[in-house]
Order: sequence, then C-alpha cells, then structure tokens
Amino acid sequence: MAAEAQQFDYRLGFTGFFDNREYDNLYAYDQTMFGSRLRGELGVKTDQATRFAAGLDYLYEFGSKGELLAPDIILYCNGAKGNFTYSVGALPRYNSINMPLALLTDTLNYYRPNIEGILLDYSGKVIKQNIWIDWTGRRSEVTRESFTIGMTGSINKNLFLYRHNLVINHLAHTEPKDEAVSLRDNIGYTLVAGFDLSSVTAFDTLVITAGVAGSLDRIRGEYDFVSARGFTGEIECMYGHFGLHGLFYKGDDLCVTSGDRSFTAGFLARGDAYYLISGKTVESRIQFTYQFLPDATEMAMLFAIRINLGGDFKRRNAE
Repeated sequence: MAAEAQQFDYRLGFTGFFDNREYDNLYAYDQTMFGSRLRGELGVKTDQATRFAAGLDYLYEFGSKGELLAPDIILYCNGAKGNFTYSVGALPRYNSINMPLALLTDTLNYYRPNIEGILLDYSGKVIKQNIWIDWTGRRSEVTRESFTIGMTGSINKNLFLYRHNLVINHLAHTEPKDEAVSLRDNIGYTLVAGFDLSSVTAFDTLVITAGVAGSLDRIRGEYDFVSARGFTGEIECMYGHFGLHGLFYKGDDLCVTSGDRSFTAGFLARGDAYYLISGKTVESRIQFTYQFLPDATEMAMLFAIRINLGGDFKRRNAE
C-alpha cells in the first residue's frame, strides 16, 4: 500500500518601498524610508491541514553600506480545522493582521516583517475574530522583556458592519532587574460600526464606519492608568484601480506606544489617494497622503511593489 504523499513547496518574495514623509511637527517623525526586502521559505505539508516552513527575510536600506543587519528568521507551523486556523512561530506579518493606524503603525511592515509568537483565527461567513501575541523583546542585560497582544473581530451582515480592535503593549525589565526602571502597561482600542455599501453602489468598495478610539497608559510606581478617548471615522472608496481613504480623529491625545504618533495630537484629518494593482504575483501601490494636525499640514508619498512567487515539489515514498 502506498504511503501518503508529502508535499514540499517554496515561496519567494520581493518588496521594494519608497516612503517619503514630509512631517515637521511635535508628534510624528520626518523620515524617508527607502529600501527593499527579499524573503524565501521552504515548506512541507505533513497532512492536508498542517504546514511547516523555514526561511529568511532580509532588509537592505539604500545608502546603508557598512550598516548591514542580520536577516529575520522565518520559522513557523500553521494548520486549519474548519473555520479555525492557527500559526505558531516566526511568521510573515503582511496580510496576517490588519489593525487601524491608531493601534499599529504601518512602518512595522518595513522593519518588523514577522510576528514572533502565536496567531489564532476564526473566519466565519458573518463573524470573524483573531487573537495574537508578538514577543518583541527577550529579557537580557541590554534588552527589556516586551510583548504585544492584539485582537480583531468583526460582524458583517448584509450592509451592516461592526469592528473591534484591541492591542496591549507590555514593557518589563532587563535581566538582571534594574530597580530604577518601572514597568509600563499600555492599551489601545477601537469600537466602530457602519455600512459596507460595496454591493449596492457602482463602486468596487465603499465602506463607512464611525465610533470611538481610546488608550490607557500606566507606568507602575509613577502614575496610574491615564485614560484617553475620542471620536474616529473612516471611509474607504475604490473604483477600478483608483482608491480614496479618509480618516478623522478628534478627542483626547491618544497614547498607544505601537500606534501612529500623529494620534497623540488629539486631532487628525488624513486623506490617502492611491492607485493599486493587486494580482496573484505582483502587487503595486502609488499613494499620496495629506494630513492635517492642529498646527501643521503635511504630505507623504509612497511607492511600493511586492512580487510573490511560489510552487510545489512532490516526493512520494516508495510502495
């Protein structure tokens, strides 16, 4: 009797990015991020639902000769059962989680391409929910122990849409413990509802949401939890390859250590106009961003391209 076949595969990817942010204010950094990433992994399916993969992800920032960094390790196992999927290890971040900028800055895709921990996901027809932990610092003499826990859920029924997001950032001690350093607990969240009108309009995508964004921040021994919250609204509109994304926040100065620093201003109005090509192999995006803060009007330009290649090898055991 023939043994069950094991399926071996490979995945290769290239990411090139030019992200120029002309920011000049007290809240966000003025920076130009220009570079490319190359990643590759080999995988094997041990059965129909379980896959193990290992590989490398390497970043080269243009102009950084002599400042080369070690590659990021890709090493994970994932599986599925019905509507549930799980991933354990160091796995690619892109397309694994999707959170508002107030909670997770988009520069993580450039400089921290992997989630190093666990990702659990449920994806039903109406209800979706995930929870994940990303271990960002192993305790040592020079590194403080740190991790981020995240959760995203949604209900999409007919035209109605509801979403919630939660992120918890924890910054602890080095080893040996430095008594002069205090532990920090930081929490960010959003609760929004709205309408997905994509199916009843001429647009390919038309989603409108509004709700609340908030934060809680504490440094133990220095101050107890400080609460901040405000109104947030978003609109996403896309027709063909062209898209517009609008974001508005008004309220207290948010303090989410993993989020976009512009939300610490207490007021943010932002508009993104972009041209997107999204295919199985090539994905590219050209985007112009304008954002308005209490004392500044700013502009950013983005060009990014992703190339994804992959294939299968098959090896059958002898009969």
